[in-house]
Amino acid sequence: MLYFAYGSNLDPDQMRQHCPDHKVVGLAALRDHRLVFPRTSHDWGGGVASLQLAHSATLWGIVYQLSDADVAALDTYEGWRAAGDQHNVYDRETMFVDLTRPDDGSFPRRLRALVYVARPSNPAPPSRRYMDAILKGARHHRLPEDHIAMLEQIPTAG
Repeated sequence: MLYFAYGSNLDPDQMRQHCPDHKVVGLAALRDHRLVFPRTSHDWGGGVASLQLAHSATLWGIVYQLSDADVAALDTYEGWRAAGDQHNVYDRETMFVDLTRPDDGSFPRRLRALVYVARPSNPAPPSRRYMDAILKGARHHRLPEDHIAMLEQIPTAG
């Protein structure tokens, strides 16, 4: 299954820990969306990432190919139980992303990918530790410089 990561799952160490079978497909853009922090995580000590519709904005991230075991592990990590479950922390959606820099030498193309979208609960700025994980992944995967600069400007908690 293809998965679009835009938050802390950009961090290669975190992805290796949660989804050991994952493979990087490449850099992708989710058009008309922006990064938000609508939910507080006690584990991270601040807000955690989600996406929100935003006309003319672009949210950059990485598309991974996940095994069934990786998807199950990611579901657990993201707090997804089942479609429509009232206790989901994140909901799973399928969205179209534009693969702009494939890592396998193939052509750029439009893909349908799994995306986790947070259910709002106590919005808060992200912790420095959480933003460092996102920035580590963004730099590792060479996300566009203007996107990295935007991430660097996000105020953190504390």
